[in-house]
Amino acid sequence: MGTGVADGEFMNTFSTCIDPNQLPIVATSIMTDDNEHEVRCGMCARELYVDETAHRVYTEALIAGSENPFRCELCSEDY
Repeated sequence: MGTGVADGEFMNTFSTCIDPNQLPIVATSIMTDDNEHEVRCGMCARELYVDETAHRVYTEALIAGSENPFRCELCSEDY
């Protein structure tokens, strides 16, 4: 499985941090070998992809009733 990014194609990335003491979680708009778990932007529901650890943190946060911390590039500019 390749990175899913064609030559010359721009791959949007952004980061978020659920806990200020944690490292930022990086999500991409394109599935990659590392980021193969789908999450949704907390504002517009656009598909984003994260690694297994970030997906686990995301799932635990939602189960605990926390707000979805992920924002796509467009929404993060407005947020």
